[in-house]
Amino acid sequence: MRSMCVGRPMLKAPLALFGSAADLAVSAMKVDKNKIKPLMALLMSVAFLSVPALAQGKNEIGLVIGGIVGPGQTLSPGATLIAPDSTVLPNRNLTFNASLTLGAEYDRTLLLKQKFAVDGGIDFLASPFDVKLSPQSQNAIGQYAFIFLTPHVRVKFHPASVFSPWLSFGGGYARFLEKAPRATPSFRPGTNTGTFVFGGGIDTRPFLRVLKIPIGFRIEVRDFYSGLPNYNQRVIGNLQNNLAFNGGLLVKF
Repeated sequence: MRSMCVGRPMLKAPLALFGSAADLAVSAMKVDKNKIKPLMALLMSVAFLSVPALAQGKNEIGLVIGGIVGPGQTLSPGATLIAPDSTVLPNRNLTFNASLTLGAEYDRTLLLKQKFAVDGGIDFLASPFDVKLSPQSQNAIGQYAFIFLTPHVRVKFHPASVFSPWLSFGGGYARFLEKAPRATPSFRPGTNTGTFVFGGGIDTRPFLRVLKIPIGFRIEVRDFYSGLPNYNQRVIGNLQNNLAFNGGLLVKF
């Protein structure tokens, strides 16, 4: 049994990498949301190609894809939804469809024991396609995009086993970019807020090597408990659950 401590030089490079990616993503959302998909591809490529340069420690990068369950919100008393044909909708709930997610997750081992390990890192999760409202409404946003950037602590159990379950928790930054409702041309999109994140998953041992880099699998479920986008409607409550189901590759170096 042994313990490992993180060094400042090794941690600064990954944090700078993900911090720069988040800044680029926020700028892209402000200018043109259609640029999110190539941005995601660039983030994945940079994260993967940076692995050899960051070697010499117990580091991991997870490259994941999956979906996020859109939260439902109940309108406050007195608020109504107007259908595209200008009739009042009987529905008093804002319901959003599930949406595709892409993410990158960096971790470095802070403590390693035989039965458990403690990692520290940062997550980046975004939606390359907008989360869409169903049914559509004239006076509520029709869709929104999002970015979550969250430092975290991850506790792994039996880290040397073929399958290693884990739990994680953390918190950080959330940004939503809403689409202006048809009936509100003066609507100003863009909401910055915070988020807590907690979840769990399973990692595997490396099953292949690419350029001598060991690669395994990761599956996970995480809940980003955040502030609200601007729905352009009053709703009950001021927080929402964003439940993400992801899986992908786990690069160890």
